[in-house]
Amino acid sequence: LTRSAPGGPAAAALERAAAGALAGCALAAPAWLTCSAQRALVAPRGPEEEVEKAQRAAREAGAPTVFSRILDGSLPADILYQDDKCVAFRDVAPQAPVHFLVIPRRPIPRISCVTESDSQLLGHLLLVASQTAKLEGLSDGYRVVINDGRQGAQSVYHLHLHVLGGRQMRWPPG
Repeated sequence: LTRSAPGGPAAAALERAAAGALAGCALAAPAWLTCSAQRALVAPRGPEEEVEKAQRAAREAGAPTVFSRILDGSLPADILYQDDKCVAFRDVAPQAPVHFLVIPRRPIPRISCVTESDSQLLGHLLLVASQTAKLEGLSDGYRVVINDGRQGAQSVYHLHLHVLGGRQMRWPPG
């Protein structure tokens, strides 16, 4: 597992792969949705706003997501790792000193939508989360979170793993 160099040959390959993976897919974000508007969508101010955002996202499930823009290269991200199956990048609204996301390139709306055929991909996402956490210096531990659906406060309907660390986590989480 190695870090990805922005703007290098790997980045160009990622853009070509993402474009090919999303060709014919209804995941392109509308042109009017700017980076600042997308940041507003992913940067809640408090717990109530996070729940409200999740409820709004549930009503819009199936629509283009901020992650589709990251995958197609039209929205910049601080990419930590990428391969042909997934991308790991820093969260734009971190909830811990280290907070990154791992997303599959293939759009899966929710963890509750996975099938037996997704088991290899799911294992790969966890392996990338673990190895990226090590690269980020999280040797004392970290938390992996997957939100699912409206009551799980899922605000982006593209499966993603949150990896949070760099501070003592509390229990219960929410």
